Amino acid sequence: MIKMKDQLQFIHVSFVLLLFILFAATPVVSALMVKMSVEDLTKEADVIVIGDIKDVESRWSQERTPINTYVMLSVENYIKGGEGQETLTIITQGGSKWGFTVWVEDAPDFTKNEKVLVFLKKAGREFSVAGWAQGKYIVENEEVLDRSGEKVSLKDFLRRVEDAIPQQDAATPAAQASPESPGFGVLMALTGLLVVMMRRGKNEN
Repeated sequence: MIKMKDQLQFIHVSFVLLLFILFAATPVVSALMVKMSVEDLTKEADVIVIGDIKDVESRWSQERTPINTYVMLSVENYIKGGEGQETLTIITQGGSKWGFTVWVEDAPDFTKNEKVLVFLKKAGREFSVAGWAQGKYIVENEEVLDRSGEKVSLKDFLRRVEDAIPQQDAATPAAQASPESPGFGVLMALTGLLVVMMRRGKNEN
């Protein structure tokens, strides 16, 4: 007859093996990441923002990755898209929870209180990072740093991004004539002149 102690040891070993299998099955996504230029990221992203990381929290997930990380971003400036929200939630694959860590290669890594420029894709109410880690830049001293540590001035980087924004995203609705606009005044003057000419022609007849 199996003793209670042996049963507990068996359950413990089984649990450890289950965890090992679970985490060993975590997908590696590096082979799926396609190298993207700043122009590619700009076109791919639904929203591009500069902001500060206010909170980073890892949670258990029932999706393909056992742990996901939720990042709270306080928006400082919208560069493309957006609906004016002051705070956005970004979800990344992997993270640490209860002493367990799931590491997903090429997933972006965020740290509380850092300032970032990020290219984001809509994911329901939240956002994911376009281009994986390629879509996250750290902003320091008016410069942006990519994940390799290469620096470029923020001003030059923003100019490059703005030049790559599709025309339909950058276009603004055409202004309509209004009583305050010069076009409206010209239109009214021409209308008045036409009425006077018609009256003169009628009187001459």
